[in-house]
Amino acid sequence: MDDFAPAAMMRVVHQGLRRQGLAPPPTAPTHLGRVALPDKRARLQALWQAHGPGVIARLGEAVHDLSDDPLLTVFAPARDPFDLLERWQRLERFVHSRHRVEVRATGPAALSWRHVSLRRAAPPTDAEDLLVAGLLLALTQRLGVSGLRARPLGTRAWLFDEGWRATTRWPSRLHTWEWQWSGTSAPPPVDDARAPLALLQADPARGWTLARLAQAMGLSSRTLQRLLAGQGGHFSGLLAQARLNHSAHQLAAGAASLAEVGYLSGFADQPHFTRQFRAHTGLTPAQFRAQFGTKASGPISRSASPR
Repeated sequence: MDDFAPAAMMRVVHQGLRRQGLAPPPTAPTHLGRVALPDKRARLQALWQAHGPGVIARLGEAVHDLSDDPLLTVFAPARDPFDLLERWQRLERFVHSRHRVEVRATGPAALSWRHVSLRRAAPPTDAEDLLVAGLLLALTQRLGVSGLRARPLGTRAWLFDEGWRATTRWPSRLHTWEWQWSGTSAPPPVDDARAPLALLQADPARGWTLARLAQAMGLSSRTLQRLLAGQGGHFSGLLAQARLNHSAHQLAAGAASLAEVGYLSGFADQPHFTRQFRAHTGLTPAQFRAQFGTKASGPISRSASPR
């Protein structure tokens, strides 16, 4: 599998160090395009020992310089911190990450999350916990969330209060965090004239449901169902069409890797993306890019249309 998520994380680490006036570490050795987990951990731990946890926490601020990074663009349309963390969880599942973020809502503008490993004998290190915390906070700030505060669960002081506070006393456990915020920027008004397909295609990586699409259109779920049925379609077919159209445009006009295209377009994982794309076009994503990669494409297959 195209191991694009660790590559994106390393871009964040390198740019985050440059933002702080520090030289990035040498490029880690690769095997079959991947950086071994022990090598990644060793480099992160070396940064911790050389510069302290404060530098690790601020690495995520690199997202403000990497706003056009293909992977990071999927978080930009998130409506609130809950939506953003849901997108992060989908990324973890897409790449079959051994580390996962478990989220629990504790209020309308509050949540807690825990960074865990699927392998109990190999939990994330403190440096990995703090890197993820800093990256998620920086991504959330990009949404226009106001009054964002964060602290490790069980501590009194907010280590993050609309920015990292200077401190030399870091808690011994950094795997579980609680967040609070005061508000989010209002989403842009939805143009009632926009077709449901256009709404889905504009943000295919969102965790769409019939209810969410209806809410975005200012309709009830029943009304939307009747609207789609009157057009000879249904929600699942419409969502499939939106994801396929988006992936076709990405493959034809963009330079993102095949795995990135699959994730950005909302598919569950890369094999699912390849199967669905081939079923509706007769071509694998790689074959489609090879044949049509010099121009953007339109809707890719009538067989994918909502009927």
